[in-house]
Amino acid sequence: MHKKVFIILLSFLLLVGCNKKINQNDGIDRIYLNSEFYNKGEFVDIESSDLLDKINDTYVLFTYNSYCSLPVSCEDIFKSFAKKYKIDFLTIKFEEFKDTKFYETVEYAPSVIIIKDNEIVDYLDANSDEDLDKYQNIEEFELWMNNYIYFNKK
Repeated sequence: MHKKVFIILLSFLLLVGCNKKINQNDGIDRIYLNSEFYNKGEFVDIESSDLLDKINDTYVLFTYNSYCSLPVSCEDIFKSFAKKYKIDFLTIKFEEFKDTKFYETVEYAPSVIIIKDNEIVDYLDANSDEDLDKYQNIEEFELWMNNYIYFNKK
């Protein structure tokens, strides 16, 4: 009997202890996106020339290929996040992305790039095993985004 109670309590503690909650009041210095991006949680397709109008903006850019070799579509992960927090992402085909200055840094797609004032704050590297969990798990992606941006506008 004691053994069963112990196993149940241990299981409960493991579940609760492993729960990674998003806390935006933890003292991390995050950035606010431009208010226009706190909207419906949509993907907004753009071309490379459209980024010229965004040089003083703060936004999330998703560059993608026409195929995905991952077990879970990373686009589904990113869309789930966008919908949950009502944050619009700018989206651009990787072929079009190659015509931007950001391609000097981000050489592989798919990628999510956080941009402030025409500079990359951080990005997911599709060629890095270290970032793979962020492409495949919504909670890991949320935690990564939580390091950089506020999920609600000022």
